Amino acid sequence: MGGNALSHPSVRLTKKNYDRLVSDSLAKLRGQFPAGRFEAIESFRSKADFGDADLVCWAPDYDPHALAAALGAVEVVRNGPVTSVGLVVRPEVPHIEGNVFQVDLIKQSPEDFDFALNYFKANDAGNLAGRLAKSMETSLRHDGLFFVMRFGDYKFRDLLLTRDYDKALAYIGLDAKVFNAGFETLTEIFEFIVSSPYFRADIFLLENRNAQARVRDRKRPTYRAFLQYCAEHPELPSFKAPADESVWLTRVAEHFPHFQAEYDQALADMAELRAVKDKFNGDWVSQLTGLQGKELGGLMKRFKESFESPEAQRAFVLESSLEDIEARVRQLHAEMQR
Repeated sequence: MGGNALSHPSVRLTKKNYDRLVSDSLAKLRGQFPAGRFEAIESFRSKADFGDADLVCWAPDYDPHALAAALGAVEVVRNGPVTSVGLVVRPEVPHIEGNVFQVDLIKQSPEDFDFALNYFKANDAGNLAGRLAKSMETSLRHDGLFFVMRFGDYKFRDLLLTRDYDKALAYIGLDAKVFNAGFETLTEIFEFIVSSPYFRADIFLLENRNAQARVRDRKRPTYRAFLQYCAEHPELPSFKAPADESVWLTRVAEHFPHFQAEYDQALADMAELRAVKDKFNGDWVSQLTGLQGKELGGLMKRFKESFESPEAQRAFVLESSLEDIEARVRQLHAEMQR
């Protein structure tokens, strides 16, 4: 995404030529992989030219190189689930320089295909909507809307709230009918985002983002343009965040009836994990054996691998006395020293 992944810079295409190339690419992919699904991501309608094209793709036994071959790509660059390919714009021109257009093939599963198509739609609208979701204790991603459970400093579990994009928008106070009708201009996208009653400009400011997000969003022209839009409209309403963030739990439960049971189960599982860690942890094993560093890590790994599953390990720790746990640790330690 962005048109700069290839060794040859992508040329910009007028909307007419862009539509032609995208239509031709989709026809080739659908013809070569009839069991798959391929769709182009929509931009705003008045966009005059394009530096690349984004296609959401799925096919049985997905092979991006096979897809690239079907398109007649002259270059293929892999980057996780995104494969950037270079397509010759004018076949009658012998040289490549200034004659290659970048098409990004975005691999998606059938389950979240439609959600991703909407998330990536309308330039950076999904990313901007994601900032609203984040301020409301949820995570809007290309594969769904989630509630993130954390255990200390790390993520414990993602609870899927919905893969219905209309419902995700409703949660963050945005009108799905407006979104589904599409946008004529970039400004209309911005007006859509600020229409949420939960909008406040400060959550988008780069200085209020973490380092990784700052680096990423500073490179996004649409995100920078949105910041400029907010700066030029100081009269925009600003939602006052609740002092007690637990109020969002009530809103989540109201919008997604299945959430409460999964949330309660996650809390129970976290309590169990906490009980396990309180009873058996690296500090305790270090005091017991005198091991530190790599040797301690090796023993902890050996203890973990002595069970057929993580569930079996947790059950052993919870159900056993400290003496029984100590005996097992000492036995494994002795085996390591042989």
